[in-house]
Amino acid sequence: MMLDKILAAVSGKLVGSISVENITGIGSLDGATDSMITFIVKPSYCEAASKSRAPVVFVREGWEVPSKATVIVADPYLAYAQTAQLFENSAPLFSVGIHSSTYVDPSAHIDMTAHIGPNCTIGAGVFVGARSKVDANVVLESGAIIGEDCYVHSGAVIRYNVKCGNEVIISSNAVIGSEGFANAFHKGQFTRIPCFGTVVLEDRVEIGACTTIDRGNFEDTIIKAGTRIDNLVQIAHNVVVGESCGIAAQAGFAGSTTLGNRVMVAGQVGMAGHLTVGDDVFIGAQAGVPSDLEGGNAYAGSPCAPMKAQRRVEISLQKLPELLREFRTLKKEIESLKEEIYGKTENS
Repeated sequence: MMLDKILAAVSGKLVGSISVENITGIGSLDGATDSMITFIVKPSYCEAASKSRAPVVFVREGWEVPSKATVIVADPYLAYAQTAQLFENSAPLFSVGIHSSTYVDPSAHIDMTAHIGPNCTIGAGVFVGARSKVDANVVLESGAIIGEDCYVHSGAVIRYNVKCGNEVIISSNAVIGSEGFANAFHKGQFTRIPCFGTVVLEDRVEIGACTTIDRGNFEDTIIKAGTRIDNLVQIAHNVVVGESCGIAAQAGFAGSTTLGNRVMVAGQVGMAGHLTVGDDVFIGAQAGVPSDLEGGNAYAGSPCAPMKAQRRVEISLQKLPELLREFRTLKKEIESLKEEIYGKTENS
């Protein structure tokens, strides 16, 4: 790929010259070859970058890499992501068109530019938009909608009436639109509550492998545009996740939780139901969230608290054994003083 195309994609400015006309890929500092481009995210890596085999490096303004041409960009990590997409193989993994082993209901509409892999099941009224790819063993139940330029990986299940916008990615074995955990408990027995809503994935949403998203009881469960959800995440009925949120693996959301925009949720966070999280919140790993969180703040701990306060608590806990030793020493000293004082009083 010509360097000019990469420069245009990342809005970069080349400083210096390189003898390589064709860039064959992007690599790490250690793994890049003499025809690749690489990147650094801190100025402390400039020296290491100068020893890399890569002839050109993404940097920020003011970072100098001896003996290398550089491409100055606003964010080298973003430039890495944009360049990696240029080299991604987007060809269908299994077949062009609809594989002969796939069942397609006569009422389904599959765009002529879409690709459906082997052993899929396409239900009644399903819609698959232009240039979308569906890999092997995928189930699209009746009424499911897959927009344009989507990618549904092998083994995913998209249940009835689920709506996916454009450029949605759903990884293997994810289940979108599963029944919510809704029951009435009376006299020692559960009675199942059917769910009448669905799940809506807006444009550019990405769902990780083995993640489950429950359909709403009445209103829909909604994942808004640009949000990224990692593997092994559970999202319950009627949850609303705002735009451009990031949710890491093994997080769990109870029903009717609402997240604002650009909320970042680290791994294994657990959220109680019927709470609201404001915009631009960060929640640290393994936090337990029992109540609403105000926007623009960072939280950690279980139950979670503002991160600065939680760090003070953690530091105090680390000092607890030492404090206990001091307490026991002081207690002995006090007992000794009491004996001495009371003993002198009785003898006088």
